[in-house]
Amino acid sequence: MILTASMTVRFPAYYWIWHLMRMLFYFPVRYFRFRKNGWELYLLDWCYVVSYITTACSLLAFLRIMFGIETALHQYNGTLIRAGFAMCCGPLIWSVYVFRNSIVFHDLDYMTSVFIHMSPFLVMWCLRWGAGVPSVINEAFPDMFRVCASKEEFAAADACLETFRGALWCNACHAPFLDFVVPPAFVYLCVWSIPYFYFVCVRWSDWIKDTKRETLVMYFVETNPELNEYLERKMIGIGVGRRYASPLGYMLFHFTSTIALAGSSYFLWHSFLLHTILGCFALTTAVHNGGQYMFRVFAYRYAAGEFKKHQAVLD
Repeated sequence: MILTASMTVRFPAYYWIWHLMRMLFYFPVRYFRFRKNGWELYLLDWCYVVSYITTACSLLAFLRIMFGIETALHQYNGTLIRAGFAMCCGPLIWSVYVFRNSIVFHDLDYMTSVFIHMSPFLVMWCLRWGAGVPSVINEAFPDMFRVCASKEEFAAADACLETFRGALWCNACHAPFLDFVVPPAFVYLCVWSIPYFYFVCVRWSDWIKDTKRETLVMYFVETNPELNEYLERKMIGIGVGRRYASPLGYMLFHFTSTIALAGSSYFLWHSFLLHTILGCFALTTAVHNGGQYMFRVFAYRYAAGEFKKHQAVLD
């Protein structure tokens, strides 16, 4: 945590590398831990896929500026950055609150969940604002991340953060609202939603049941029975078969909430203060949840110890 905070505030231009290094540790460990319990299909959920995409795009951009290796994605650099920003600073960061992510230092699973939802947010915070100096990323890795269209735009963004008014709302490196809705929705549908529904909910559905694998769709159905029943009725009402009504209802709900939260990132793109406040809120929430978890564990262990003492006396 100390190193992460130091990288974020002191070396924001290199935080994306630190994020990649931690991802190479956390994700393989989580895969092997999940596989033992039949949970490995959770690694195909959207939160994980966002990390896969942002990491792949970062590596491709690095290869382009270092070795001149270009791909077809090069011309969409700015668009992809804003799409990634929308997802990392929209649905992912709010998942810390929704899923009650907790900072528990001695528990790798808890820390991995926090990493999945918070670290991509910090990557985008560093790319957009550079911990208060937006141009720092372009100086360290010229033309790698096209957050701004030109050096003049980066300079204007730097000037924004010299005043409170500019930190509250900065029009430098401006991006229209639709940039945080349309491209993210396109990537969401084509890269994840349609393939996920086809393979997990259709093609592999029998295998998943036979092998007792778990998926986020199943988790949603079990934990939100009333909402699931409502969505299922709506899907059946428009002609969807009962077998696919529940998973399709979930996918529609997931799409709507994800794109709505992605659209809210428009305000974070233009406000250093709002972006920073949201990050602090997510961190505080994770710390608070971790504190509650530790209190419950301590209380349980204390009660169990006292019970054993009294049991020994009675015996």
